[in-house]
Amino acid sequence: HILTPDEKKLIINGLHFSAKSVASIMTPRGVVDTIAKSEVMGPLVLDDLHKTGHSRFPVLDGDIDHVIGILHIRELLTLGNKTSQTAGEAMEKRVYYINEEQTLDHALAAFLKTRHHLFVVVNGYRETAGIVTLEDVIEALLGRKIVDEYDLHDDLRAVASRSARDNNNAASG
Repeated sequence: HILTPDEKKLIINGLHFSAKSVASIMTPRGVVDTIAKSEVMGPLVLDDLHKTGHSRFPVLDGDIDHVIGILHIRELLTLGNKTSQTAGEAMEKRVYYINEEQTLDHALAAFLKTRHHLFVVVNGYRETAGIVTLEDVIEALLGRKIVDEYDLHDDLRAVASRSARDNNNAASG
């Protein structure tokens, strides 16, 4: 009776944190919202991106196994340049990768070191397995969802799975 149920949950999650893998919390490739590098950042595209509830999107060159950048939707809202841009022109070119077998404590250390909030998760064959965010890792540590003032939905994975893209398809070629 010394600890509350919330305190017990926090301690248990903390003790098991280093044993969990990135694969156990990542958003799988089949439900990752992405954007093609050639997509023009017009009002309709921006509205579609905004409706997903996400703030960052992997930018693809062909398919999900070729992530070439990360598009930050909030950066697009503050652009001083009013000319049309493609996702490839507006994206951040730095992409960070993490193996799906890495532990969550390794992922947390990598997020803190890089000051990046989204990693592309790869498997042993260097294929994209999904994505993981800093928020995902913190939620795993705390054992509860983090919902901030910008979240349109409580469960973004449920939203993503309802609007699954064809990201599980193998590259044609």
